[in-house]
Amino acid sequence: MNCPNCKHILRAIEYEGIHIETCTQCHGEWLDAGELGHVVKAREVLFDVQERKAVAAAASIKGVRLKDVDRDLHCPTCGGRTDAINYGGDTGIIIDRCTTCHGMWLDADELEKIQMLVEGWEDHLPDDLKKYGPRLRKVAEELDQRDDVRVSRFAFVNAIINGILDVYS
Repeated sequence: MNCPNCKHILRAIEYEGIHIETCTQCHGEWLDAGELGHVVKAREVLFDVQERKAVAAAASIKGVRLKDVDRDLHCPTCGGRTDAINYGGDTGIIIDRCTTCHGMWLDADELEKIQMLVEGWEDHLPDDLKKYGPRLRKVAEELDQRDDVRVSRFAFVNAIINGILDVYS
């Protein structure tokens, strides 16, 4: 399998209990569908509370025009094309998701940033979010079921809900 970014061969590694592919040249990472959710659910011991809080505080709304950063990479798994997604809807962490198999390409250090961000969000979750979490999870599942529409159209809503609630499922 070749890197969608720089075309070097991807190497399989174990990360947070799953197998992902990483590029030794550009240090990006390929995750198959569902693997990012597994990674963000696993509490990373490496990130202390202060680091998570700092990343969560730094993740402010950033106006990113996805069409300006969409690279249309070739999926190393199925050969499909990727769409740019702003992780969590407004974090400014742009990941590339295959429109066919839903695998994801993350550039160097983005996986760790996402982990720290989600952990920081979890540390700051208000009690009412925990109360309404099951309902929000249901809405996210309904959006996933309607995934026959291009991902880029509903990605921000689904990403916000999933980004907040991934820690609860």
